[in-house]
Amino acid sequence: AIMIVAVLAFAVSGAFGQIVLGVSAQQYYQKDANGDLPNLSEAWADFRDGQGVYWGGFGEFIFSNLGIGLSFNQQTYKWEDDRRLDMWNYDVNFFISYHLFGGKALLDPFVQAGVGQWGFGYTNVDRAREVYPTLTDDPLAASNYADIGLGLGLNLDHIGIFFKAMWSAQSDSPVYQKDGSGAAIWELPVMPFKWVFGAKVLF
Repeated sequence: AIMIVAVLAFAVSGAFGQIVLGVSAQQYYQKDANGDLPNLSEAWADFRDGQGVYWGGFGEFIFSNLGIGLSFNQQTYKWEDDRRLDMWNYDVNFFISYHLFGGKALLDPFVQAGVGQWGFGYTNVDRAREVYPTLTDDPLAASNYADIGLGLGLNLDHIGIFFKAMWSAQSDSPVYQKDGSGAAIWELPVMPFKWVFGAKVLF
């Protein structure tokens, strides 16, 4: 079934739109003491220094001006004493976008809105369960959120680069365990703002 859906998606995209695959780096921020958020150059400096970077990738289908996509970014924490206990923060996001001049335009201004989950847990729960047998498959902490923002891309034939600024609002409803117990997972406070830098291939 998954193969059929994938083939249909490629066929539809080839006939009516395009497939975009890419890599991205995200930086999360809160307002400083003056109530200000970092500008683009400050965020780029943090990115070059490797400070707080969440690495990941994304895929997007663009039909004329409208896009729909999924992204996943993460930051890993290594436990050198026992690598079975490596941990990560992750951000998975389902989004829609509107590309003002179309997804293939040389200059590609766009707006984007989405919903996602920010979570924290073990990178490999099965291995961590060797140390803590009672672990479930759920993250140790997580929160759902919605976000909206705008960005600008530059496309040269089948290669593109972009940046975007996203504002996030955390959901009031907690994330619940998947075992049907109705127990809520610990809240992970969602950062209100992020800068995203990325590169992509357009098919």
